[in-house]
Amino acid sequence: MLRRGPGPDTPSSSTSKHYSVIGIYGIAGSGKSTLAQYVCDYEKAESQHFDPVMFIHVSQTFRVDKIFRDMLREIRKDRQSDSNDVKDLHDELMEKLKGKRFLLVLDDLWVSRKNQEECAVLLNVLDAGQSGSRVLVTAQKKDAAAALGAQEEIPIPDMEEEHYFSMFMHYALEDTRFDYGRFIAIGRKIAKKLGRSPIAAITVAARLHSNKSINFWETTGNLDMLNETMGALWWSYQQLGVDIRRCFAYCSTFPKGYRLVRDELVHIWIGQGFVNTRINATEQLEDIGLHYINELLTFSFLQVERTVFGTETDAFIIHDLLHELAERVCGSECFRIVSKSLPIDIPQEVRHLFVGIRTDNSAVITKKILDLVNLRTLIVVEDYSESKRKIFAAQDAEKRLDHTLITEEVFDNIFKSLRKLRVLIFITKCYHEQVLLVPASIDQMKHLRYLNFKLECSRRTVELIFPSTFSKLYHMQSIYAENVSCVEDVTKNLTCIRHCSSSWMGFANIGKLMSLQSLQYFHVKKEQGYELKQLKHLNNLRGTLVIDGLGIVRSKEEALEAHLAGKKRLRKLELTFSVRQAGDPNAVAEILNLLLPSEDTRFQSWMLGGQTPDATAEVLEGLCPPKDLVALTINRYKGSRYPSWMLSRRSPGALKYLQELKLHSCSRLAYFPEEDIELFRCLRELEVSLCNWDSLPENMELLVSLQSVLVIRCDKMERLPTLPRSLVKIEIHGCRVLSRTCQVEGHKNWQKIQHVQEKNISPRSA
Repeated sequence: MLRRGPGPDTPSSSTSKHYSVIGIYGIAGSGKSTLAQYVCDYEKAESQHFDPVMFIHVSQTFRVDKIFRDMLREIRKDRQSDSNDVKDLHDELMEKLKGKRFLLVLDDLWVSRKNQEECAVLLNVLDAGQSGSRVLVTAQKKDAAAALGAQEEIPIPDMEEEHYFSMFMHYALEDTRFDYGRFIAIGRKIAKKLGRSPIAAITVAARLHSNKSINFWETTGNLDMLNETMGALWWSYQQLGVDIRRCFAYCSTFPKGYRLVRDELVHIWIGQGFVNTRINATEQLEDIGLHYINELLTFSFLQVERTVFGTETDAFIIHDLLHELAERVCGSECFRIVSKSLPIDIPQEVRHLFVGIRTDNSAVITKKILDLVNLRTLIVVEDYSESKRKIFAAQDAEKRLDHTLITEEVFDNIFKSLRKLRVLIFITKCYHEQVLLVPASIDQMKHLRYLNFKLECSRRTVELIFPSTFSKLYHMQSIYAENVSCVEDVTKNLTCIRHCSSSWMGFANIGKLMSLQSLQYFHVKKEQGYELKQLKHLNNLRGTLVIDGLGIVRSKEEALEAHLAGKKRLRKLELTFSVRQAGDPNAVAEILNLLLPSEDTRFQSWMLGGQTPDATAEVLEGLCPPKDLVALTINRYKGSRYPSWMLSRRSPGALKYLQELKLHSCSRLAYFPEEDIELFRCLRELEVSLCNWDSLPENMELLVSLQSVLVIRCDKMERLPTLPRSLVKIEIHGCRVLSRTCQVEGHKNWQKIQHVQEKNISPRSA
């Protein structure tokens, strides 16, 4: 239907529009948004019929300025518009859409007499597109799409009773291995109560699936609350554990459609004290929080965000109906300011506040916020235009308070007034200065657990200078801020820190932070406090760890002091044998090893006083990672051999679950040991770049799980070994010989990749 009708070359009359509108409407939870998102994903990934493709979540607050900004962000691939004025946005969109055949989805559209004028402004912009452009509207009511002049309005009908019952039972008894005949009659009774609402069916059925007691089913079947969709969702909510219910209700702090990132959400819950260890005192708080996430996913209270290609991300969204349920549950504890018009009143009992607006009345809002002395959460999200940023810069501090909530003065007032805050988040892409001096009064925030500053000025990260008083926040658990500098090493007393961004890792003696869970980057230096042994007792580290500067490590014993094997929650490890300290002879050796044509790297290193290949091999041997590692990257390794934990199953540290192996500017890995090939039974991806190898490792045909091979700028590589039949993708880029011969029909290299489904080969660019 979207592609029917006149094409771009069809002449149009002066009165005809270049776009047409199709509406789909139906009850909440009937799948309208899912269908529209599927259409968008398909058009982005598989088709070139529409460009651009824009998916805009509208909801009950219809604001044409927000719709325009969201459209521009979709067109610009996440880059915000510099403009704030509706007319400027209108003109910019007109220019962007001119001559383009676009697809625009307006999801969950609500219209009223109040926004008819804004609808007209929106429609005026859309006519700038090429003939054949389409607008797809999803709404709960038929008249929403009609207000935009929909030519076709399609109802999402109720499912047939038997189809609905079949879907309900699928979710209720999925993978059940016993005779469930006795459950059918009860299941039919429950399904009839749910009014054929898909979201009610899925949430209720998921709960029944978790408890296959016939008594539980019978009791559920007698509940009158299931007759209403919201009642069914309320019942499902009541079945959750009390701690999980509290965490879910907290999500109503964020606006509808807000993108919730998994780890950030868990760390905020922990900061609020919502994650409880009473059931399993030995389990980490983060693991319990992830269990809460999984519970909410299992029972559909959270939905996983998916990419255009259908893969899952680490972010979630909440269905509007479930967001409404969370709002009802939390009452006035959670509050949001998300429109230009000021609220009549913010409830004094509010504990968690989200402010996400553009307004010239910031001083009024600031005053209201500062009166909320019992506030536990404050989240401020601002996004002002470049032109306003320049205006701010020219104003004095007092006038700035009328336009923004993010100033040093406001911070100082917040620190002094809202002393019970546990979570504090400030986000803006248009800060008015390039440097922010965090006020010394931050030491008043004794209860603060979670701090997140994301400030940009002209698309540059704002430099944050923290005072020495920051070291008094002894309960701080999570700090996220980039481009940080401090009056002194303020982390020395913050022994409760569990998570922090990489810029905080530039300080000495991180080995004192015994509770640290995430360490994105660690640079080994010769200076005191930056030694490799700083990692020794940080055994709670999880996720990804990058270690740089390993070129200055002198022995296996020194490498063993990192005790990487004891960090059992690490899943990805990157080891870089670079030396970046001025005046260090190894820095020169590193450059020569990369640039000189001589193959005798042993001589080069020896001549400059650096590690010999044998010594380098011993260091890598001592850096034995945890056995459950799934991804390993090694950079600039010039050792004489590869470690036993990588190639021998007899090694106590053998990596039996490795899925990704990446080698950049490294010594050649000659072969995979045939007698220990089961070590690589899980290997799915191999990447080799900037290596002076003449070939990939021999006997690669034994890697039966390998699916992807990537070779980049390996000029001396002339031949390919026999590749495994499991391989589905090979990429070869910038290789002087290999890039050419793999494209010469009949050549041995060409023959060896013919069974590979996806081939991407390109020569070195000029």
